[in-house]
Amino acid sequence: MWKIFFTYKDKSRCTVQGKGTITPELAVKCYYRYGIHAAESIYQQYPKKDHEPVPMEEKMREFGVDAKEMKTAVLQWETLLDRMQEKESK
Repeated sequence: MWKIFFTYKDKSRCTVQGKGTITPELAVKCYYRYGIHAAESIYQQYPKKDHEPVPMEEKMREFGVDAKEMKTAVLQWETLLDRMQEKESK
């Protein structure tokens, strides 16, 4: 079993959990949905006594995915989309 704990700037939290070990595809999906705007994201494989918690960015790096690059790209895309919508409404 594994869990990912997302904490946001306003101190709200979100937890995603799954059975077995996490796959690269699922890691990217969870990070895209919940981690892009999170202030902190921690991955925990269970049992806890055998696995230390690690930042989600580090876990994704194990899969060959640069989470910081992904976050930057998505946030830039959202900013561009917002600007386009503002121009359309004027």
